[in-house]
Amino acid sequence: MIKQSLVSTINKLRPNSTLVSDEQLIIQTQAGEKNAFEHIMRRYNQRLFRIARSILKDDTEALDIVQETYVKAYFQLDQYRGPTGFGSWLSRIATNEALGRLRSSKYITYDFDDPEYEFDMESCEPEPLNYLANQQLRELLENAIDQLPLHYRSVYVLRAIQKLSTSETAITLDISEDTVKKRFSRARKNLQKIFESHLQSAELSVFEFAGERCDLIVKNVLEKLHKKLS
Repeated sequence: MIKQSLVSTINKLRPNSTLVSDEQLIIQTQAGEKNAFEHIMRRYNQRLFRIARSILKDDTEALDIVQETYVKAYFQLDQYRGPTGFGSWLSRIATNEALGRLRSSKYITYDFDDPEYEFDMESCEPEPLNYLANQQLRELLENAIDQLPLHYRSVYVLRAIQKLSTSETAITLDISEDTVKKRFSRARKNLQKIFESHLQSAELSVFEFAGERCDLIVKNVLEKLHKKLS
């Protein structure tokens, strides 16, 4: 069982704190500082969840991938070369884990760059959207994103929702920047044009990861690490 003193720190941490750099947190973690890795998890929980969710289209699977990513990263911190790009390093682990999970399942593989898999959503009537609450709009947008082919969906989530740069998205997905630009453009074209006026305000809250789910990830990872280290 995880030590009570360690559990009690979970709810005291402020997510996305910018007071301490990634490099400092890594050094503190390697030195045995109890709270340091918790800060790392809270800083990157949402990004990693969105990455895994964009690949697997399943909340439960994505949560599991985030946990596995942190456990693997914890024991591979000496492989991080720094001093910058820790977020990309973590994101790459999460991407590989999610893609590995996808390959091990019974998913059918398609050529996602084939224009055959583009779809036309312009025929939908825009009027009902005027009456949708923000939550309904987010759900509608999430459903539309889920309909995108994997290659487009993962790029769109990283670029439009997580707000990663073209370069960081390319590193995370292990593709070229030109490919990122092409897939991002195609993804946007494939989404409903009636969403365009709403994206600026809605994108940041799509696939939200906070509160209880954030705490659960921290708790589960700490328990796994405690078992492996004891």
